[in-house]
Amino acid sequence: MNLRKAFVGTAVFLMAGLLSFSAFQKAVCAGSGENDNSGKAIRYGTTHISGAMESNVYFGNYWQSVTSEDAADSNKEPVKWRVLSNDGNLFVVSDQNLDCIEYNTSAVTVTWEECTLRQWLNSKFIDNAFTTQEQAAVLESLVVNQDGAKGSEAGSDTYDKVYLLSIYEVIDPELGFPTDWKDKGGTRVTLNTEYAKSKGALTNTDMSGAWWLRTPGDANNAANVFNAGNVFVRGGAVNNFLFAVRPAMNIDASKVLFTSPAEDGKTSGEPGADAMKEIGSYTGSDWKLTIKDDTRPVFEASVSGSKTVLKDGEVKLKYSGAMTGANEYISAIIEDKEGNILYYGNIVDNTSSDAMDSGKASFNVPAGLAPGDYKIKVFSEQCNGDFKTDLAGNIVTLDINISKYKTADRILLIGIGDAIALAAIVIAVLAVRKKKHA
Repeated sequence: MNLRKAFVGTAVFLMAGLLSFSAFQKAVCAGSGENDNSGKAIRYGTTHISGAMESNVYFGNYWQSVTSEDAADSNKEPVKWRVLSNDGNLFVVSDQNLDCIEYNTSAVTVTWEECTLRQWLNSKFIDNAFTTQEQAAVLESLVVNQDGAKGSEAGSDTYDKVYLLSIYEVIDPELGFPTDWKDKGGTRVTLNTEYAKSKGALTNTDMSGAWWLRTPGDANNAANVFNAGNVFVRGGAVNNFLFAVRPAMNIDASKVLFTSPAEDGKTSGEPGADAMKEIGSYTGSDWKLTIKDDTRPVFEASVSGSKTVLKDGEVKLKYSGAMTGANEYISAIIEDKEGNILYYGNIVDNTSSDAMDSGKASFNVPAGLAPGDYKIKVFSEQCNGDFKTDLAGNIVTLDINISKYKTADRILLIGIGDAIALAAIVIAVLAVRKKKHA
């Protein structure tokens, strides 16, 4: 009887301890609050980017600080673009005058449709400024050509990937410009790059330069903006080399997977187990883009093993279809069940010569991640550094659950459970024996 009492007492004590232990765990693992993507350093799409030149994006590379017309491609630098409007796609114009080319090679009356500058922008310039993947993200836009202010005929509308602004666009306040053609200063004042200056562009001591508009001026002329920012609607001779080129275009927002700060944007921990890093906030206006690269293989990933992971455990994945080579990684983003983005990291470094396009990956559960249901977005991407466009393929979304228990907690609970089970068995055996002896 004393033995039975001892086991009953032990079972009661252990069960009471188990209940209080579970309650304690629930208290310390309460939710950490909601996150808001609107202030995050990594954001999906482009809806947060403002027009009227309040935001800027870096996209493509071109010669800028070099002073040689024969500069090597390695001398190209990221191009900053001012966002004029965001109506679903990004209408942008270069922050600086990038080159110096005549509007037309011969001194004749010519429309935008027929001028040689249009041909140059949509062939030589676009090939020099953008990779194949970036070119795929530049929309072919309907360019509406209106007659000049003095009645010069604009000719037909055109479809272009890269073009020039018109005299009407550079007086549109919704695009961020002054409303009066005669106004000096303000957002129409644009600096020449050293490269544009070396090509012969008219350049003031402060590096401001005059730049072409696509609208025709008087006979044999095309309109332009002077160094001081006022618009010359009668224009300059189409075949002169005094006016610089300030390209404009539309970036296809459907091609943009993520945006991040242009500098120190998508920051990861050391690639591998501890890669996942909490995504901080960003209130700046300079962005870089991660665009979808449709030439990449289809990427596939799945959770390896249980989808329930201990708080101090690791998420295990299997993957295939990853790209390997320079700047290539397999990356992941952790979202909560409301879709708020929380963590980002490069979980596999695929830059080495022995990198594989398929295999296994794992990363540690971030210490700050509260128990609950989450989505892991996994993708193969090319991370090209500050101010440069990143490339990624399709994104795979996986579900996981972070348990409220750590490894030590689980071992302890298993031990307690075993003790309770053993006590119950002993009590049952003693009860049977008592009944037989009754």
